[in-house]
Amino acid sequence: MKKTVAIAISALMATSAWANSVEPGFYVGGGFGLTESKLENQDMSAFPTLDGSRSLRVYGGYQFNRIVSLEGGYTNYGDLSHAMLQGANAKVTPSAFSVAANLGYSFDNGLRPFATLGLSHVNVDLKANGQSESDSASGFRYGLGLEYAPQMIDGLAVRVAYEADAFKVDMGGSSTDTFSVGSLYLGASYKF
Repeated sequence: MKKTVAIAISALMATSAWANSVEPGFYVGGGFGLTESKLENQDMSAFPTLDGSRSLRVYGGYQFNRIVSLEGGYTNYGDLSHAMLQGANAKVTPSAFSVAANLGYSFDNGLRPFATLGLSHVNVDLKANGQSESDSASGFRYGLGLEYAPQMIDGLAVRVAYEADAFKVDMGGSSTDTFSVGSLYLGASYKF
């Protein structure tokens, strides 16, 4: 019985050391990418995709071990336009504040595939024919990416990822549709 307990404790300590072999710490970063969006309508399978511009992203968080990080950020998705809105000279500008769990695995070679899941607060500004209107909604943040932290530069990490926010949009009357806006981006961060 004592041998079994000793083996179990040794295995637990080894597993804990293995999961924590990446140094924990705070990190900050930024990124630049391309925006795409989609409106899911009750009457149509998908409203045509809005043609986007460039996105700008600022993020930061705390990495607890080689698997779990908690990450917050701000994303400006740029000015979106669509052929149907061109006659109205309209632009839609979404932006989002988010908090998400960043779950992945840091391999010893510096690669870390990850997924993000969390909540966001999305602001949408609509400008058409000299008029402007703003609205906000709570959303769901999701994404996938790959990060690389080269061993020769301590604290630096670069990532390529796709992250998006999905939220409900009131289209007038009793219709509520799902709007998702996301970006494929290249980012860099520094861990303290």
